[in-house]
Amino acid sequence: MNHLKILLRGALGAAVAIGVVEIALPASAQDPNAAAPTMAEFNKLKDEVREQRQLILQILQNEQSRYEMLLKLIGAQGSSGARSPDEAPMPATGEPASAVASSSSGRARSTPEPARRNSYVEGKVTVNGGALGDVFVYVDGVKGPPVHGKTIEIRQENKQFVPRLAVVQAGTNIVFPNFDSVYHNVFSTSPRNTFDLGSYRAGDKPRAVTLTSPGVVEIFCNMHQKMSADVLVVPSNLYTKVHADGTFRLDNVPVGPRKVVAWGPNAKPVQQKVDVGASGGQASFVLEREEGKAHANKLGQAYGSYRE
Repeated sequence: MNHLKILLRGALGAAVAIGVVEIALPASAQDPNAAAPTMAEFNKLKDEVREQRQLILQILQNEQSRYEMLLKLIGAQGSSGARSPDEAPMPATGEPASAVASSSSGRARSTPEPARRNSYVEGKVTVNGGALGDVFVYVDGVKGPPVHGKTIEIRQENKQFVPRLAVVQAGTNIVFPNFDSVYHNVFSTSPRNTFDLGSYRAGDKPRAVTLTSPGVVEIFCNMHQKMSADVLVVPSNLYTKVHADGTFRLDNVPVGPRKVVAWGPNAKPVQQKVDVGASGGQASFVLEREEGKAHANKLGQAYGSYRE
């Protein structure tokens, strides 16, 4: 309201000022019997008229600005009821009042806490037909950051793969150095991760493959039937090894419906849909242990004799 009073007073004062502006004419111009004004008097009169006109224009421009500001303040008062222009603005719709800073106190604007988006999954895995062994649980369908430059090594040593089990994130490069004097031919016919590294022996440049698709990759040697290894390719870092008692816990799992998979060597993967909420999710799995089966060579044929 004080702002309005000041603007109104200014407008009235300007109107009065405009009303009292006058031009002082020379005596010769005021007396009809006097002689005509000289050229110097005429020029002086012309200059005074120009100065007075500039003054009037300047006053009008100032009052036009005051008038526009007056209209804005009146409109603001009409839309917000009796709230004074000195009061702090109300928060926008849906925004908590605590997130708005006070103009009088100078408090900093606070940011509302984001909604919780990650939770956890816990549960237990049991195995029928054998000991628990190495079992892993992972979340499928959730992609992690791309893996760049990640490499692990699976050696060919004493006619065995070392290690015989590995868990890697999709995009990892696996190198297979040969430490035996005999030839080996590493290959896999697993869906979406099929490869054949060809034959090479100790001293030759190690060959490698990049596994890009999640799932279980069974790896063999085309010359030695008893050589085998398993690589579990997971889509992200959301995986864990099951404890000796069969329990597990996966942290940082995004909230929502998730597909959780349990797997161990010589057992088929088992998956379960879990609704992960802010208070977590529960899952339980039963794996069926299977006896190792004879596998074919890379051509899908039975292994023949090989003279080392």
